[in-house]
Amino acid sequence: MRQLFEMVYGKERADTLRHAADARDQRFEFFGYSFHVDGEIDWQADPVTGARWPSVFHADVPVHGGDLGYGDVKHVWELSRQQYLIDLAKAYFLARESGDLAAVRRLVRSWIAGNPYATGVNWSCALEPAFRAWSWLWAYHLISPDLDEVFHLEWLCGFYDHGRFLARHLEHYSSPYNHLIGEASALYAIALSFPEFADSDAWRAQAQAVLETRLREQFYTDGGSVEQSTFYHHATVGFYLLSGLLARQNGRDLSPDVWKAVERGIDFSMDLMQPDGSTPQIGGADDGKPIRMEHLPFWDFRAYQAVGAVVFGRADFKATAGRFHEDALWLLGPSGFEQFSGLESRSPSRTAVLRQASGYAVDRADWSSHADYVCFDVGEQAAGMRQDAVPNSMHGHADCLSIVAWLGGRRVLVDSGLYAYNCGGPWEAHFRETAAHNTARVDGRDQARHIGKMAWSHSYRVRIEDHVADGSQSWTVASHDGYARGTEAVTHRRAVWRRPGSYLLVYDEFVGGGEHELEVNFQFAPGTLEMFDSNHAVFEGFAEIAWVSDVEWTAQSRCGGPEPQDGWICSSLGVREEAPRVTLRAQTKAPRTSLLTVLAECAHESPRVTCVREEGSTLVAVTVDSCTDWVAGAGIATGGRIDTDGLLAVCRAAPGAELQQTRVGGSYLRANVGALNQLSQSLRPPVRQR
Repeated sequence: MRQLFEMVYGKERADTLRHAADARDQRFEFFGYSFHVDGEIDWQADPVTGARWPSVFHADVPVHGGDLGYGDVKHVWELSRQQYLIDLAKAYFLARESGDLAAVRRLVRSWIAGNPYATGVNWSCALEPAFRAWSWLWAYHLISPDLDEVFHLEWLCGFYDHGRFLARHLEHYSSPYNHLIGEASALYAIALSFPEFADSDAWRAQAQAVLETRLREQFYTDGGSVEQSTFYHHATVGFYLLSGLLARQNGRDLSPDVWKAVERGIDFSMDLMQPDGSTPQIGGADDGKPIRMEHLPFWDFRAYQAVGAVVFGRADFKATAGRFHEDALWLLGPSGFEQFSGLESRSPSRTAVLRQASGYAVDRADWSSHADYVCFDVGEQAAGMRQDAVPNSMHGHADCLSIVAWLGGRRVLVDSGLYAYNCGGPWEAHFRETAAHNTARVDGRDQARHIGKMAWSHSYRVRIEDHVADGSQSWTVASHDGYARGTEAVTHRRAVWRRPGSYLLVYDEFVGGGEHELEVNFQFAPGTLEMFDSNHAVFEGFAEIAWVSDVEWTAQSRCGGPEPQDGWICSSLGVREEAPRVTLRAQTKAPRTSLLTVLAECAHESPRVTCVREEGSTLVAVTVDSCTDWVAGAGIATGGRIDTDGLLAVCRAAPGAELQQTRVGGSYLRANVGALNQLSQSLRPPVRQR
């Protein structure tokens, strides 16, 4: 193993030694904070603010009571998860520096002394002992041959305390998703690792029963997590993967259904993967990764595909993994490395997929790093969310019909992420709510009623109305009833169409009675957004956005303002970045209001999108090589040049060729060929406002 690291994983080895040096010096970093703890660590204190949590019985610690002056509980929990012990133990295993072994001993002893069993904040949620147990287990197995007898016994007592606590406090009812599975996985691992414990057989049976009998509640039938969080999807899959591999290494196994679910979960992750290999950040998240031997970029979960390639013999997993990641090496060993090297590598055959059960329509031009890509959220807020006044909590956000988009392998539209769980006020609430996402609001309302933190009521129902993929393009149409409450109900319908020629069409339709204020938001990645005119802007010089409608919309662009809705995204918990945001608003009394938005890759001085308005009609032209695509949206007058009962229509005009016609929905499409060809010849690109 050490030799393989020297030969193949030189960068990872250097990173390990660097992270271990930080841990030795008690320099820690999480949630956007970096800090140094000089001397003995106070494990009950918030390392950021210094505020100390009360040392009382674990169930009496007020971790769910809001800001009571103790600081953010996530901070003290993260420090006590002790995942930095993995870096220290890895460094000792690889380089045999005694200082790393001594640091593990010091930090574990300090934690045990400062956290009596079942007392204080670090026992107040069972997932915390679970994460800590996994950190300890990795460290223990890497350094245990060199432990002195006294500390070895102390640590075994600590493991036993964690096992008996988990056995008594599994969150069957309060948090039966990634929490419960993480807790059961840690209990299972303790039982397998220490069969000499008197309770190990009972713990193993208890944990395995949870892992197997609660499996169906964790995932939709298509493999996605029911929590509607891409981060916690990987947490749950990761806990199962760790448990299954550890079982096999100890001559046992989990049920075939578990392995099928793990494979589906990795397959789901592959489908959502963006052109740079990262996962779109959807729903809640924190810094707790079950599999984190390697310090990958936060949203990079390709190590799961590397492991899956070997475990399931999948050529497509190998292709999307890109390499045999360090995480995979620690899980599968040198033999896994050899198996991976011998596997065929083949890109996935599908470029467009509808994950109907979990509610994601994903389309990409191809599997290269420079591809166009769109992820369209057409799913429920989370499994089990109620449509009535009864509240329930989940990591899913009110983000129905939101999109994430890349053009030419570069980020354009992104999810805004999550800033905090416990800071209170708008910076905590905003990023969960509809206004933070690339979708629409009606009359300033959320799609569901946000009660506070993760609690919601009156959630929405989604209807997937159409999905077509022909290999070169795809479209999906969906609607929801989140604004269909009350006497003047409104239904929001959206069609998303990735077109060949590196552009994307988004058609929004609002159907209902009464007068309403409509709002559509587009959250861009960090960068510069420049307005060309009142309905046309360019992002970072390579992507343009333009919009037309049957009513007048105002446009507001913000970036890095004083409020969270003023142009901010969160790349991980506690980390916020300025990023431009465009908000479109319209006041309407019409029974149907339509908005057509075009997102296209371009060269800065050569915009491709032109809005043609004349004689009460509006058409959008998109230049594609020597052709012109004429785009029409339902309800937006075209002056008779394009006539269709579909939601969207595109007529491609090319010199000396027949007009190519495609529509989304409907039964007919008729085009005035002469009029469109004449318009194509007279096109003038838009001029940027100075």
